[in-house]
Formats: sequence, structure tokens, C-alpha cells
Amino acid sequence: MTVRNWIHLTTTDFESLDRENTLVLLPFGATEQHGPHLPVGTDTLIVEEVLRQVAPRLQDLEALMLPTVWCTKSNEHITYTGSLYLQAETMIAMLHDLAATIRLSGFKRLVLMNWHGGNSDLLAAIARDIHQRQDLLVFIIDIVRSFLNPLRDVDQPQVGYDIHAGQYETGILQAAYPGLVKPGPYTHIGSDLERQKLAESFKGYKHLMPEGGAVYIAWETRDLDFMVTRVEEILREVATFDFRH
Repeated sequence: MTVRNWIHLTTTDFESLDRENTLVLLPFGATEQHGPHLPVGTDTLIVEEVLRQVAPRLQDLEALMLPTVWCTKSNEHITYTGSLYLQAETMIAMLHDLAATIRLSGFKRLVLMNWHGGNSDLLAAIARDIHQRQDLLVFIIDIVRSFLNPLRDVDQPQVGYDIHAGQYETGILQAAYPGLVKPGPYTHIGSDLERQKLAESFKGYKHLMPEGGAVYIAWETRDLDFMVTRVEEILREVATFDFRH
């Protein structure tokens, strides 16, 4: 048992799988601006890096990983050259079609693994419909949210925001793909490229936030390790969960 790539298997390979219990992992990234220093594929690269690191820890589980959906709901960045996006209705139709064919192949457990904040609400709405239409158990692992929110003290005073192309994502890309990160100094980077206006807008608020966690995250190498461990724990719970009838 191991984590394998769906597109590497032959048709006959699928026949030998325990499709009732195999986890089908569908990762979501994005293609959008990430400042002057990070590639537009940052979200896609990061979600794939998390899966690359978590896969060896799941050798006792049966899981199939689909190719990453690299173009998603990113129209908030369309004014920046190089950003690509799908309309909400396009993404909804695509996911319903994918889910239907996954179910026709005999699988019962679909795990949507997301790194892009612009996808979060849309995936939450789609998941319930897919469950009802296809009789699939559908789980969403919103990696950024599941990592940022539960692991930090929400009552800690905020000292800033780092939600997009800031120190957090820059640090991960430096660790995993150093050749793709342009050299610093990194000043005024992140979601707020114009004199930190966005961060200033939310300064002093406890419950209002643009997205992600409640407090600033200063990224360290051990944070990615902790994230991978959290994803592993979630997938192990997903592998055994079922609704009680």
C-alpha cells in the first residue's frame, strides 16, 4: 500500500485496488501573481511540495493522487500579467464532472486538498453537492487554514498580516524551490505591495481579517514539517471515517 499517481496506472492496475477504501487526493493550487519575487505557480508548487513530503508517511494507506488543478478561482489577481483563472461556474462544472467519473471508477472517498484562499468558499459549497449527487464521501483539507488557525493563539495581539506572497510563502519556496525565488531584500512584499495599506486597514482588529489565521506568521523551516504532520494526521482520520447510520 502506498500513495500512487493516478495517471501512472494502467486500466488493469485499477482493478486490483481496494476502491472502497482508497483515498483519492485532488490537490488545488493556482496560477496568479505572487509579487515581483515569487513565480505565478507558487500555490501549485507549495501544495505539491506538501503532498511530496507527506506521501512517504502514508505507506500503510492506499491513496491515489490526481494531477494538481493549477488554474482555479483567482480572478482577484487578473489585473496582473500572468495570472490565469476559471469562472466559478466553470470550476463547479469541472469538479462535478471529475467527481462523477471518479465515482464511476468505483471510488468512495474524495479528498480536496487546497492551498489557494480564493478556492476555499467555493470548494466548501461544491463538496456538499458532490456528496449528494455522487454518493461520495468528500473531505476538504484547506491546508493553509488548517495550519494557521488551530495552531496559533487567537487572543494574541495581532502584529500584521502575511497572507499572500509574504514571508510565509517566500520561506517555503526558498526551502523547496530556491532557484525560483528572486533574491531580496524583501520589503513591502506580500498581499500588500503598495506601502502596506492592506495590513494597516486591519491593524488593531481582533476578529476582522482578510483571510487565513488571526495572527502574523513568521515562517520557519519547522513550520512546514509541522504542516506535513498535520496533513498526515487528517488523512489518517479521513481513511477511517464513515457516517453512522
